Amino acid sequence: MKSKFLLPHLYKKIGWSITIPFLIIGILLFPLGDVFFKNATWLTFLDNFPGQYTDEIIAAGLIMGMLLVAFSKEKVEDEYINKVRLESLQISVLINYLLLIICILLIYDVEFLSVMTYNMFTILLLFIIRFNFIIYRNK
Repeated sequence: MKSKFLLPHLYKKIGWSITIPFLIIGILLFPLGDVFFKNATWLTFLDNFPGQYTDEIIAAGLIMGMLLVAFSKEKVEDEYINKVRLESLQISVLINYLLLIICILLIYDVEFLSVMTYNMFTILLLFIIRFNFIIYRNK
């Protein structure tokens, strides 16, 4: 089966080269930012930007990189890869929404906004992790 919606394999490498730096910066600045970087002098250049668009740039870069990784062909694209791709997508959507339902029931107010922010990335992240794990395990 030939898929119309997959990018050439080259885009997977481009996607990883975008995803990894944005993921590292996102992990360092957001969850740990208040604890480790409150008085960091090397981050003062970010204060000069009007509107402070750092988090939007990091989120957009991370999503673009993960989309390139998730929707790029493997070197050898066959029926097995298509089956694993479909199952990984189904499982990642299912897990994402189960976690979201749990969070809706247990988390309120401003903390829920953080949950929704992380929810933007979970489907792609779970898909990429599961898909690559299954492919790696069966090589």
